[in-house]
Amino acid sequence: MSGIVEASSSLSPATERGLRYARVGGYCIGVLLLGLGVAALLKSPGTFEVFKGVYFVVYGVVLSLPFSQLSDRSWRLAYGLLVGLSVFFVFVMIAVVMFAYMAAADQGERLGVPGFEGTLIFFSLMQVPVVLFQRKPELLD
Repeated sequence: MSGIVEASSSLSPATERGLRYARVGGYCIGVLLLGLGVAALLKSPGTFEVFKGVYFVVYGVVLSLPFSQLSDRSWRLAYGLLVGLSVFFVFVMIAVVMFAYMAAADQGERLGVPGFEGTLIFFSLMQVPVVLFQRKPELLD
């Protein structure tokens, strides 16, 4: 496949290793989102739960794509989809937290800091530059 681009040797081994570890983290987040999406689809028939479940499954699949093995055209399309879904993921997670706080308030409870949701946002947004720098390491200089 002529469209496959390998990481340039201009990166230090530590940088290449760091990018690989970050990408493995992306695969883990993808699998986690797939699980959370399926759980949300099975949880309740509410419109938001169905939307969240479908979105998490789609985003989990995109995060799990083998970006380094895609042709140039496919990579551009998949990367654009990754960027768009990643940005929208922040808004979905804000809505998830807002609904959780409203549900807790209805029961007279208070929720703590949304650390899990913040961690998901951080690791999912981290995939955008990681995928870019794995494909185009010259931009890292």
